[in-house]
Amino acid sequence: MVCPAITLYAGAAPPTAAGSTPRWRCTLASHEPGTRRKRSGLLWLSRETGQEVLRADGTVVGLVADLSVELDQPSGPQMVQRLLIRRRRAPSLLVPWTAVVEFGRHGVLLNDGIDTAVPFDPDGTGLRDHEILLLRDVLDTQVVDIVGQRLARVSDVVLNRTADGRLELVGAEVGFGGVLRRLGLHRLAVRAGDDVVDWTDLHLTSERGHTVQLNTPRSAVHHLDESGLVALVDRLDVESAAEVLATTKPLVAARVIHGSDPVIGEKVLRAMPGDRAAHIVAAMPSAHAKRWLARLARAHAHPGRRSLRFQVWPRRRRTTGGRSR
Repeated sequence: MVCPAITLYAGAAPPTAAGSTPRWRCTLASHEPGTRRKRSGLLWLSRETGQEVLRADGTVVGLVADLSVELDQPSGPQMVQRLLIRRRRAPSLLVPWTAVVEFGRHGVLLNDGIDTAVPFDPDGTGLRDHEILLLRDVLDTQVVDIVGQRLARVSDVVLNRTADGRLELVGAEVGFGGVLRRLGLHRLAVRAGDDVVDWTDLHLTSERGHTVQLNTPRSAVHHLDESGLVALVDRLDVESAAEVLATTKPLVAARVIHGSDPVIGEKVLRAMPGDRAAHIVAAMPSAHAKRWLARLARAHAHPGRRSLRFQVWPRRRRTTGGRSR
């Protein structure tokens, strides 16, 4: 059955099979009203970049290379704040959304607000402290679906065009349908369906995305209980997991380490500064603390070797010269 639109459940989650996790799903709009809100203006990031950007007089400024959002907004929808415009013989520009008159698949029209644009360098110069780029820091990277407790690779980023013409960040497409759509296999993509994770239910593992989310109180990672942190730590690379636990109280971190796989827990503790690891161990019950102290006192099996787990893709580093490192 082909779904004519993606319907997003609001409020209470839709009924699911016993033991399954509620997800967004593609449904017919004719189903019982009152339990969902339908967004008819959904867009895919991969199809909303690359178009020409024009001034009011018709001269070409460049091409849309990326869109940015600022994650430190305390509440409300997550709106696109700026456009990254790539120019042929000049530095790229970050242009505020207030300069956009019209944003369409076949072109973007700007007003005189382009004068407020700032230069952008591949090393990130020009970005605000809590700002990320959706194509660079999200698309084709790994995310942790906190609700579904799974690792997934982002095949596209889902946006919504609001009534006033702005773009709202909705979530990440993590299904194979997104891959097929980007390959131009639209019929197969429809048959594969969509698997969209709500933006508020995911944690980024790209270098910039992970760092910004850790420094943003609204991010999902700061609202997880201990079991949720255990699931997250078990799915992150060691470096990222240590950084997550560094934002928690020692007692919480101790409980998370105790609930995690012992091998992972040991790697995470070894990745931390010694004083931080000592505080966490000290917060454990005495019997557990003694076992962990003895374990950590043993020489590491592979000193100097970077710890990677086969379940985890490497963290995506910031770009240099337009490409990921």
